[in-house]
Amino acid sequence: MIFLDLLFPPKINCILCGKIIKDGSVCEDCENKLPFITGNRCIVCGKPIELGEKCPDCKENDHIFKRNVSVFEYDDMMKSLIARFKYYKERQLSEFFAKYMHKYLLNTDIKFDVIVPVPLHKTKLDERGYNQAELLARELSYRFDIILSKPIRRIKNTRSQTALNKEERAKNLKGAFKVVYSEMVKNKTILLIDDILTTGSTLDECAKVLIESGAICVYTATIATGRNV
Repeated sequence: MIFLDLLFPPKINCILCGKIIKDGSVCEDCENKLPFITGNRCIVCGKPIELGEKCPDCKENDHIFKRNVSVFEYDDMMKSLIARFKYYKERQLSEFFAKYMHKYLLNTDIKFDVIVPVPLHKTKLDERGYNQAELLARELSYRFDIILSKPIRRIKNTRSQTALNKEERAKNLKGAFKVVYSEMVKNKTILLIDDILTTGSTLDECAKVLIESGAICVYTATIATGRNV
């Protein structure tokens, strides 16, 4: 089989335009169109901003997580791609996203002891069949050679956050998470993984229970965030 693969390499299609490529996930043209966050960004939540150190939200409100790193702006292209990853069982996209998350994190001074995915409630996990945050965390664990841990449980099956404002999101998530393996986080610096940062309510609620269970601090990383999400 290996010999045949060398003679007749399997076809790889760009995940965005479908063009046949030699390796990787995207062709060069499509990679150049990806909405990377490259300019000025908030030093806390990582959202792209025009000027200053903090976005308007982070100037007015403190986060429980120490700092977030996001790779992409959440534009229409990224919205579609993340939806394919989350809802249409394109699990292989975890490798594509994690490659860039790894690269961005390496370009920071963030150090951590353990990688933790934001959990799904059992009901939603059964419906979807997988947790997209866990797939990302596994890929990052491999790349950093740092342990993946799942100390948190989602104990409330909360309603979708999509249509909720910041205050409603925080209220919806209150008491939704519980640390069930405190020994995994005690005296550890955590890298918490999710797909999108909107208001940061989910990441804050997870960071809260992790710190209450003895974590030193919590950094976060997501695929995407945006100026107006």
